[in-house]
Amino acid sequence: MKVKRYIGYTAQEAMQKVKDEMGKDALILSTRKIRQKGLAGLFKRPLIEVVAASEEGDVNFPSKRTTPVYNTTNYISSIKRDDTAKVLEKLEAQISNMGELLNKLASNFRTIEVREKPGIKQEYLPYYEMLIKNEVNEDIAKGIIEKAGLIYERGYADFERCIRQVLMEHIGTPRPLEVSAGQRKVVVFVGPTGVGKTTSLAKLAAIFSIQKQMRVGLITADTYRIAAVDQLKIYAEIMELPLSILYSPREMVEALEEHRDKDVVFVDTAGKSIRDRAQEREILELISLSGADEVYLVLSCNTSYSGCLNIIKSYSFLPDYKLLFTKMDEASNYGVILNCRHLSGKPLSYIATGQSVPDDIEVADPGKLVSCIMKRVEV
Repeated sequence: MKVKRYIGYTAQEAMQKVKDEMGKDALILSTRKIRQKGLAGLFKRPLIEVVAASEEGDVNFPSKRTTPVYNTTNYISSIKRDDTAKVLEKLEAQISNMGELLNKLASNFRTIEVREKPGIKQEYLPYYEMLIKNEVNEDIAKGIIEKAGLIYERGYADFERCIRQVLMEHIGTPRPLEVSAGQRKVVVFVGPTGVGKTTSLAKLAAIFSIQKQMRVGLITADTYRIAAVDQLKIYAEIMELPLSILYSPREMVEALEEHRDKDVVFVDTAGKSIRDRAQEREILELISLSGADEVYLVLSCNTSYSGCLNIIKSYSFLPDYKLLFTKMDEASNYGVILNCRHLSGKPLSYIATGQSVPDDIEVADPGKLVSCIMKRVEV
């Protein structure tokens, strides 16, 4: 194939040169405007450049110039359609291959990144990847793997048993609510908005009043949201439990007096913003005036690591508390439990697994939680 460049003052002139030399079947590769050379060329009209191609045998000898008839349709129809189809087919195949390669790279990106993690032995990588997929923080996951590795290297036959042991230690022994008859306990629920404090409180109230046949009283200080008060009112009416509503922390003493004959009193509080210092003081005042025996920080299993970090920091003003996790049925990963246990150093109490009152709550079971995590590993 012969490729040649033709220049004219107009498109018609350039095209005529192509036709005269290469014939009417020449393939037009490109056309463009070009400036004439030299400084003077800046002020002159641009030239038209046409690049054309033809089979060697198709080139015509120059003939006497005739008046050109410029017809765009003729030039378009001169393109060899079979060749164009082959080129397009080849391009589509290349694009398809590139797409498959990009998809493969994207799907394996996380694994590649994990396998380059320093300090993790090859045989331990599936377990490290398991923790990362469960959204356990990388540093926490690495610490778990390293500790399990040390135990394994002391002579234990099975690394999986070693990592289960370390996970059990990280989850710790749960500390549920224990109430003795004749010794009233005040239990305060705190946590961010929307995590399920009121529903969790109602579940435990039902368990202690209906199943354990104890005298239970309810207090709510969550008057910021009318819906929260109404929700607890409905639960109180269904379970036939007395409910006191506080509009300021100072009313706590009087409310507790109303419940002086109870075995356990559950106190609901408003969801706290992580930056609300005034609400911190209000919660501390409620805890102080109530003489709270136990405080439960309620967290959702859907919380990210950064969310855990912010919440734990924002409730660092609490003297002491236990962790209660909700929405486990909605979570796809359980790393949040390990993350919060590590960040706070506080014990677990209960896990809520749905909305049903009182069925969908249970004492945190370390063995069950470890199994939920370990069943995701692929070795």
